[in-house]
Amino acid sequence: MKFTILGSTGFIGSSLINYLKSQGIECDTLDLRTQKIDEKSLGHVIYAIGDAGESFKKKPVEAIDAYILKLKKFLEKANFESFLYLSSTRIYYNSTSTDEDSSLIVDPLKFDNLYNICKIMGEAICNASQKQNVRIVRLSNVTGENFNPNVFLSSIISDAIRNKEIILKTKLESEKDYVLLENVMEILPKISMFGKDKIYNVGYGQNLTNKEIVEKIKEITGCTYSIEPKAKKYSFPTISIQKIKNEFNFQPTSILAKLNDIITALQKKQNLD
Repeated sequence: MKFTILGSTGFIGSSLINYLKSQGIECDTLDLRTQKIDEKSLGHVIYAIGDAGESFKKKPVEAIDAYILKLKKFLEKANFESFLYLSSTRIYYNSTSTDEDSSLIVDPLKFDNLYNICKIMGEAICNASQKQNVRIVRLSNVTGENFNPNVFLSSIISDAIRNKEIILKTKLESEKDYVLLENVMEILPKISMFGKDKIYNVGYGQNLTNKEIVEKIKEITGCTYSIEPKAKKYSFPTISIQKIKNEFNFQPTSILAKLNDIITALQKKQNLD
């Protein structure tokens, strides 16, 4: 058994490499910018290229290249046992349902929708490839020991540790689905190798509010929190994970149960810095 990870320097990609190697699974990387796609089989490929953070907005052309052009070229030339494209549950933002077969709605005139458009286009390329064992995972907000300051949870934990205060720019009632990194690492290889369907949502299946999160952080760190006067409410649809529950008996853990570990890891990182 062999896996090849594309996007190995990112949060998800690097975590996948560490997880697979910890399980004694052969794991290679491939940089599409510098390495050629040779004729040998790459095994089970996971396409984890892409960034949903601020750099995506600053470099839209590079994002389109990574999400669409490199993907198209790879699927045309690569030899693999299976291919798993990592998309996002953000594409459900304006939809009435989050079932995998539900219709998607996106406004191309809004620049903020470029990320969703690229992900949807990537999915379309996968579906059009007509190659065997090409699957898609729509990932929710993956949370773990991610020290990226542009990530919401990391940023407010950092504020709680450094400043003993969290200042929220979104209202306490704002909510979305968060899924633990360790749950994602366990399920992705299974879907890659054994998935019976084309598209899978991977999330927690329930939304958490800002209030639930900051109250737990307050309990652990002793920090205080406040909300900016002009804070807005953002609510994302609850993600349906019934398919992976039924097929893989997927039982995700709430991030609230792991917040203490995440905070401890970030504290250690800041002490080292």
